[in-house]
Amino acid sequence: MMLKKNLFIGSIVIACNISLAQKKRQDSLLSVLDQLKNTEKLGMVQAELLATTGGDFALLKKAKHDLSAAEAAGNPENEARALLMISAATFTMHDLPGLLDASLKGITISQKINNNYFLCRFLHMTALANVYAQDWQKSINYSIQAARVAMKEGDIIEVIGNYGNLESDYVDKKQLDSAFYYAHQEFALLPKVKSLQKWFYEQTALGDLAEVLSAAGRPDSALIYFRRSFNISKQHFQSSTFPYTENNMARAFLAIGQLDSAKKYALLSFQQVSKNKIWEFTVGAADILTQVYKGRDDKQYIYYLKAEMAAKDSSNAADKSRQFQVIADRDRQRQEDLRSAQEKFNSSIRFYAVIATTVVLLIIGALLWRNNRRQKHVNQLLSEQKEEISAQRDTVEQALGELKSTQTQLIQSEKMASLGELTAGIAHEIQNPLNFVNNFSEVNKEMLVELDEELVKGDIAEARAIAADIKANEEKINHHGKRADSIVKSMLEHSRSTSRQKELTNINQLADEYMRLSYHGLRAKDKSFNVELLTQLDHDLPKVNGIGQEIGRVLLNLFNNAFYAVNQKSKTAGPDYKPEVSVSTAFANGQVLIKVKDNGVGIPDAIKEKIMQPFFTTKPTGEGTGLGLSLSYDIVVKGHGGKIEIDTKEGEYTEFRVYLPV
Repeated sequence: MMLKKNLFIGSIVIACNISLAQKKRQDSLLSVLDQLKNTEKLGMVQAELLATTGGDFALLKKAKHDLSAAEAAGNPENEARALLMISAATFTMHDLPGLLDASLKGITISQKINNNYFLCRFLHMTALANVYAQDWQKSINYSIQAARVAMKEGDIIEVIGNYGNLESDYVDKKQLDSAFYYAHQEFALLPKVKSLQKWFYEQTALGDLAEVLSAAGRPDSALIYFRRSFNISKQHFQSSTFPYTENNMARAFLAIGQLDSAKKYALLSFQQVSKNKIWEFTVGAADILTQVYKGRDDKQYIYYLKAEMAAKDSSNAADKSRQFQVIADRDRQRQEDLRSAQEKFNSSIRFYAVIATTVVLLIIGALLWRNNRRQKHVNQLLSEQKEEISAQRDTVEQALGELKSTQTQLIQSEKMASLGELTAGIAHEIQNPLNFVNNFSEVNKEMLVELDEELVKGDIAEARAIAADIKANEEKINHHGKRADSIVKSMLEHSRSTSRQKELTNINQLADEYMRLSYHGLRAKDKSFNVELLTQLDHDLPKVNGIGQEIGRVLLNLFNNAFYAVNQKSKTAGPDYKPEVSVSTAFANGQVLIKVKDNGVGIPDAIKEKIMQPFFTTKPTGEGTGLGLSLSYDIVVKGHGGKIEIDTKEGEYTEFRVYLPV
């Protein structure tokens, strides 16, 4: 869930940085709430109270008391105010039923008294309740309604808060275009914010945009906005940190392979959140640190892996504790209501003391018996829930193990399929030099017979001419023999397991060689397949420090896809269509650029963002595993620090651009 992106949570984070320096101030804050009439200040005092230990239960108790008083006095505006406090308290307590009940009642009252200030906030809280329930579409619907009401009232801060919710909901729904739209809308409204906390809404908007960019697989761009958000929050929080932003920055640095920076920000977050026992953030920071140290420092890796597991257990325990507290609070409230009713009943029928006492004892006995049964039922439900969670965990762990095994098998299948295509191409490619060797060997045998005859005749001049021809033929045999040897070595290098040792690699040679091998591999399957091969290689191209076999695998995947695309189009395009596949190389801005382009069927916009995902394929069953481009992306981006871009138009062309740093 993306609740941390909500401005309500942000205000609590601000309040935390205030309240942690002041110890417990619950009594004084509760007394201030009774005196405040200014709604903006009221929200800040509530947020500060919620940030104290047990502040949510203190606020809930007061709000319920205020609600009863407002209902008795017939004051709907005070009812709405009390319900807003109840929704704030139940929100931080993760009490979904309580939050929904208070928010929906608040919507009805706000509409009845025509108060848009309360209405937009209750719509906002109802949206958050649906986020808790993971019903993103309902959350979106309520957030849009809340934003419209707030915009009508000129309440810019509330509009920005709901736009932040919409951005997070659309990220969760993987609808990144809509998420980008609402992130940009937050920026557009910033100039209209008059609050002293304008800096907070600015850093929140920056964090939202960075979140969308990160979800879109653009960690470099996301880091630009994460840094700006981090610097703003650091400036205003002074010595405190902002763990949500730090975790996101660390994960973005991890995605681009900058492990030192990932470690720096993950440690900043881990040190604060573990100290303050903010378990949700502790889990995220520890997870990043385990990935940083995995395979590099076993001691640190084990330490943070244990920390992550402990934080998860603590988070679950804290959540269960909150649930028990909610149940206990409701039970206490029921008992208080019963005691209040009992007192009223005793005072109204004092003259019938004996009868009343008997009735009261019977009622109390029945209620205690019912409460006892209910408590047993609750305990039984909790026990069953624990067993169910344990069984689900075991099932998930088993499924995860099976998934990992299946993934390993599929990756191996992809590698073997790639090796098979490469072998077919090599077999076809090696046939040419072997034909030359055989042909020239036959010619030399005949010429040696002629040489012997001329020597017998004594014609030395003719013998020398024949000998010169034989020598020339031998040079050609030697040349083509070396060519065949080179092809065999390339096949062996591709088939054997790589040591992952990087070395200077000639990209032009790889591009030319794998283009021809891929083409001949396809020709070996389909003799009727023909395509025009175009090359435009930069002869001054510097060598790249990389793993030749892996870069070759990337090129082979790209060429295979290109040939497949033009072959598919040639089946339906008609006789005027001329299939073409081109490869070009260039050097600019410290990077080697490889372009592989075809004039085939292209890629539809609907699936363009999915083609790099593991196991996603557009080929018929049995013709593709969906791992080729995914492995290529990992090799280029994670293995060599480069990037892959796609330019395509459905029905016309596709161009892959691979950037490798020198």
